[in-house]
Amino acid sequence: MLKPSAAILLLCFSSVLFLSRPGQAREKITFTPKTPGQHLTKRDPCEIQVFQDSKPDRAYVDLGVINYHDERHRSKAGALTLEVALPQIKASACKVGADAVMNIRITENRHLEFAMFNVRAMVVRFEAK
Repeated sequence: MLKPSAAILLLCFSSVLFLSRPGQAREKITFTPKTPGQHLTKRDPCEIQVFQDSKPDRAYVDLGVINYHDERHRSKAGALTLEVALPQIKASACKVGADAVMNIRITENRHLEFAMFNVRAMVVRFEAK
């Protein structure tokens, strides 16, 4: 029979060994609306324009902010790029009825074994002409 301290140590080690998956992505996408209410999903094909360093030349309504967050083991950090995140951000923008994403802000942090990548983008709908 194991001593209580040894049993606890074995339990902790087992949970880390079997529950964690090294290199597994922890990806999360959230939408924070500017005003409460329901946003209607756009129908397919849904084309989302991207304004990274500029603004649209037409009037728009700010729908809110999409935040994409991903954490990975440093050995798989090569997949943490805007090119990888952008299709998922666009899909989320379609779900809230947006026409474009703009004011894209990227934050990257690499520490010891892990890499963190965050993209924050404002989603907008163009006003009718």
